[in-house]
Amino acid sequence: MTADTTGTVPGPEHWDVFISYAREDYIQAKDLHDALSGCVTADGATPRIYLDVSRTDGTPLGVNWQGFLEEALPRSRHVVALYSPTYFEKDVCQWELHEAHKLNPPEGGRLIPLLIDPGAIEKVPYIVHRINWISAARPRWIDEVCRAVGLRPAETRAALRFDTPPTGAIAGHTLPRLKVTGTAPDGAPWPAGATVALTAEPPTAELTGTLSASVTGSTAVFGDLAFRTSATEVRLVATAPGCEPATTPPFEVREPEEPPSWDKPDHPVLSARGHPVFFPDGRALAVRDGRTLTFHTAEYEVGGTAELRARPRLWERGERCLAVADWSGRVVLAAPDGRTRVVDLPEPRGGRFNVPGALAFAGDVLYVGMWSGSVWSLSLDARTPEPVLEHPAGVQVLATSGPGLLIGGLDGRLTHRTDDGAGAEHRLEPVLLALTRVRDFVIAVGEQRVHRLDLTTGRLLQVTQPVTAITGTLAGGELTAIVDGAGQGMCFDAELAVRFGFRTAAGARPTGSGDDGRLLVLKAPDGSHALVRDGRTTYVSSHPMALSPDGRRAAVSDGERLLILVPEDLEESS
Repeated sequence: MTADTTGTVPGPEHWDVFISYAREDYIQAKDLHDALSGCVTADGATPRIYLDVSRTDGTPLGVNWQGFLEEALPRSRHVVALYSPTYFEKDVCQWELHEAHKLNPPEGGRLIPLLIDPGAIEKVPYIVHRINWISAARPRWIDEVCRAVGLRPAETRAALRFDTPPTGAIAGHTLPRLKVTGTAPDGAPWPAGATVALTAEPPTAELTGTLSASVTGSTAVFGDLAFRTSATEVRLVATAPGCEPATTPPFEVREPEEPPSWDKPDHPVLSARGHPVFFPDGRALAVRDGRTLTFHTAEYEVGGTAELRARPRLWERGERCLAVADWSGRVVLAAPDGRTRVVDLPEPRGGRFNVPGALAFAGDVLYVGMWSGSVWSLSLDARTPEPVLEHPAGVQVLATSGPGLLIGGLDGRLTHRTDDGAGAEHRLEPVLLALTRVRDFVIAVGEQRVHRLDLTTGRLLQVTQPVTAITGTLAGGELTAIVDGAGQGMCFDAELAVRFGFRTAAGARPTGSGDDGRLLVLKAPDGSHALVRDGRTTYVSSHPMALSPDGRRAAVSDGERLLILVPEDLEESS
């Protein structure tokens, strides 16, 4: 194995200034380097100054220095040539000067000669003799050089401040919106396109969220910050290019507390363990413990039970009923009073997968679409499921629409199917994750895009997904939530406008919603559940949690029991 020592300049890197000098003039070159390094660029950043012997911005050790120079010169915004008698005697200096001249545009400004010794005037080559130089004999020559290369003194740097510093936090909970404002002296404007970055001290507190934000109107806003772990003394530090940093006073990050209201008489407690799911009425509950479903009435009495054959795959609510389908093709339909209907859908001919692809209600009539393409209807009044239609392309997603069904097939097409056959078709994309109807619109969430079909006009609007690698999606009425693998999530409405974004644990997915999607329950890979209100995590539990559809009730487990209370009580207890 041999090492490549040719030396190349990485593509995205560049220098603001390249200092070309003779070795005998190193002291003057180093003084210039230090003076320019103390300035800032037009956007407030620390400039990169190329000096060949610099450890940070010079020629790296072990590379072919001539090859490196050949690539570094074109990637430098300006070249400052230190004119001295010795400079014009060096072959390397002459080569650098001629290369810089070739790169100099017709209007000039890239090659900046700096005369450090008047004895060099008579040696200046004709080719660059007409380019005006700056004389180091002038009183404020360094200011002239700074202006010529687009730098300004660092004394004009803006100072950052936290508008409302946090006084405390709870691990796992989203901080209130945090604003960092920059104030420049002498009325100097905030640099265009500036970005503020946040860090935490000590880093063991594990600050998460969007840790850099662009400045708008001199202020950067951070809306999804949280700490993963507790710490007794934490500080936030805000930094930005060309700005004095800001640090908050120390504050404590506390561990979340369990709600202290298990024994209050106005908060019902169910002796049930497992994952709760509310019925549409927001009072009756289904609780899944392994493969056993227990249905509790609005009076929190056990009304019935049912058994699944495999892990649950889909849940859906009708007007009154609740349905769950498992991976084996078993479907359980239940009413709030505990009445149930359990059916095992027949396996399709040809041995195709008997897996439910989607559930959809029309009132309390449940439609079940299978990957195989079979669509069945089921109600509490019918003892057996009834075949509705066969969709040759299979069923990924499903929604009801008047007298028919909207079916998203495995071929990525959305088809309006009725008893009379297939209607209009729309090509969407191969992987469809969810389909929901919001007023006169049908929203289809795909892996790559979000699609909105206007049922009145038939117009299809498609927009690129704002996040990628989606791990979960959930329609919550007016708002639909999506979360990617990194924990970045957002909720958008029927106009495909993002209402709010949020940050959660990597790999988390939405499992429940309330109040038309303004409240969310997210389940993390470690089994913990988080309550998110309008984009802010306001409660975290190590056990399962659920929301009623109207958002007025929450069910929280302690591993053995279920507490029923209003979500605000959970948030206040934190």
